[in-house]
Amino acid sequence: MSKSHEHKLVRQTLDRVGKNHSLSSLTMQKRLANLKTIGRFMARQGLNDISNLKTKHVDSFIRHLREDRQLAPSTLQGYVTALRVLSAAIGKEHIVKTNDELGATRSNSDRFKNGETPSNFERLAEIKAALYAKTDWQGVAFEMQERFGLRLKESLGSNKIEHIDGKDYLRIPAGFTKNALERRVEITTGEQRAILDKVNAIKTVQGTPGIIPAHLSLKQGYWKQLNAIRNLGGTKANHANSHCLRREHIRERYTDIKNMPEKTSRDDAKQKLIEEAGHFDCEKLKHYTK
Repeated sequence: MSKSHEHKLVRQTLDRVGKNHSLSSLTMQKRLANLKTIGRFMARQGLNDISNLKTKHVDSFIRHLREDRQLAPSTLQGYVTALRVLSAAIGKEHIVKTNDELGATRSNSDRFKNGETPSNFERLAEIKAALYAKTDWQGVAFEMQERFGLRLKESLGSNKIEHIDGKDYLRIPAGFTKNALERRVEITTGEQRAILDKVNAIKTVQGTPGIIPAHLSLKQGYWKQLNAIRNLGGTKANHANSHCLRREHIRERYTDIKNMPEKTSRDDAKQKLIEEAGHFDCEKLKHYTK
């Protein structure tokens, strides 16, 4: 197989699928990377045109990922999704089997294992202090995650306050969310208002629409923050990655909800919590807390 043929299959794969602008930039990057891997594999399998993709090719690819590369079911799911998008683009939706048949389904114990994962509060506090020592905007972004339960990317672009029915809400713009849907988080504490004051102070000093410095793009700002956190020991293995901030925020609020006496009030509060976290199904709470 020549490099030119491999390049041809990759190009065909990407061209057939095209771009989905409703996806967040990071999700799109992952999707494109998976599609490129699929194209290269199919070229090595001797496929001449991606339109000739069949179930046997799909099965062979997933088997390679599962057995040779020993990828976890959660990672396999991303590739299966990319295969479904590709198969739909070439008019062959039926060639991709179910996740169960492909061995790309996580067990409940695996899916909800983070619900019992502890967080290293001491390390998280050290990371926050070190980020503030680096630059104010990085410390503020980290604290935005802590106070509002935001994802890392969301912490970099959420700074508008909206007043609705006598309440204040932080608007999370669609361009920064994982599912490309705008949402709002109610502002209820003094700590939240204090960190938003810091956000506005940085914007004023920098003369920028957000906290990322003018010389950095969103992508550059994201990776600068992520790498800084990792370099300071903020990793999953240390129970101190930035997702811990989001998880602990949700856990704290859920503890208050569980203490509500009325079931209807509890159910309504759980739904509000999960929607403010960027999900829709209350079952997702099991990913964060017991």
